[in-house]
Amino acid sequence: MTARYIVATGAVAAGATTVANIVMSRWNADELLEGQIEKLNPFFIDAQNDPARWGFASQAHFLAASAERHEKLRTRLQDTSADIIIEDRTPFEHHGAYSRANHEQKTLSDREFALLAALNREIEKQYEVPALLIYREMTDEQLVERVLSRAREGEAADVVRLRAFHQAFERFADEWDKSAIVRVPADWELMAPEGQEQLVDLLTPHLGEPTR
Repeated sequence: MTARYIVATGAVAAGATTVANIVMSRWNADELLEGQIEKLNPFFIDAQNDPARWGFASQAHFLAASAERHEKLRTRLQDTSADIIIEDRTPFEHHGAYSRANHEQKTLSDREFALLAALNREIEKQYEVPALLIYREMTDEQLVERVLSRAREGEAADVVRLRAFHQAFERFADEWDKSAIVRVPADWELMAPEGQEQLVDLLTPHLGEPTR
């Protein structure tokens, strides 16, 4: 039996991996994690420090890496004994949110953005479409605080850029029409038992009763 594929996402530092881990802990689910992008994307740190110079290369790498990851995902969906596979990012966001935000911030030129859009139209044909998108909401203030507190290598804490990415993700979620979407409110504390139970209650109508 083919597993059901779902995704958790949100702006940078919103807590998509936390959502994925909660799903893993309560349902018969396996996870497909994006991993440490600052290690896997050779352009990522350069793009954070000089987005106008390296932003295009970084976004192109994300598109190519996502296509490769989803090639592996198709095999896992067939072979896993889990009922669900959850990914802590959707590849559709790389162009749908990040490239758009970079273009609006003028760190991608019109020509670079047009080329990324053309590449994306072809590459996204290889992506699996999730049965459910779980969107973790955050405020601008929460995102800035989280980025500063986790101090991830290469992750810039430019307030203007973080707000631009946040706005781009909000539009991405508002425009999402490929499958069902549920929004996890920003004021739910998912590291606390109460917040985790709120999330489980929110997802149960979509995923069925928890198995753990």
